[in-house]
Amino acid sequence: MKKTTGVGFYFSCVAAVLAVVAAGLYSQVMYKQTNVYIFLIGAAVVAVIFTVLHKVTNSADFTGILPVIIAPLIAFGAVYGAALMVNQIGYVIAGLDGIDTIMSFIIFEVVCCVALLVALISAFLSQTKEV
Repeated sequence: MKKTTGVGFYFSCVAAVLAVVAAGLYSQVMYKQTNVYIFLIGAAVVAVIFTVLHKVTNSADFTGILPVIIAPLIAFGAVYGAALMVNQIGYVIAGLDGIDTIMSFIIFEVVCCVALLVALISAFLSQTKEV
């Protein structure tokens, strides 16, 4: 029996692609930190490395750890992205600014949450299957 990638591996790759999309959306946010880009792009780089390793070694034994690495990276990116925007959210709630000042931040956080949800779902799906 040969082991190959399962549906969980593909979910992890989708989460990594969503992390790259979130990194692109983060460039539109008012206040930025470089750490967010590092975490989100890092999730995609890890997925690419695991995909290349799978193709080179023809083994799917190591893919089970992929969502365990990707999910925290996406979560760190979302949390660090929100850290600088707390004051701006307070200004919007207090009525000192309009919602349009944080709309790009809201869209970024929604994409990050979807990516994190997909990564967490992939952790519970089969990363390998035998054919």
